[in-house]
Amino acid sequence: RPEFALYLSPTIANQLALKQVNHQSSSPFDVLTERELQVMLMITKGLKVQEISDKLCLSPKTVNSHRYKLFEKLKIQSDVELTLLAIRHGMLDEDALA
Repeated sequence: RPEFALYLSPTIANQLALKQVNHQSSSPFDVLTERELQVMLMITKGLKVQEISDKLCLSPKTVNSHRYKLFEKLKIQSDVELTLLAIRHGMLDEDALA
């Protein structure tokens, strides 16, 4: 089984830590599960469903299910909207966009 390390920017790490301490929602991403957050980050880096599937050892159908749920929770309809939302809320650092 391939190993996959997910890099979290300091901003994301701080948001996740604050979420544990303070249960008030300050970011639309607070409603996402850990797996949805992983899928979201990979989508914003331009990975395709099959690539995400391979890296997370999930079926493409499961990845699409996570994608659909996170789009629904965030009230968005496209990968572009997701990326813009992530940028607006500091979920992506400059290295992620290169």
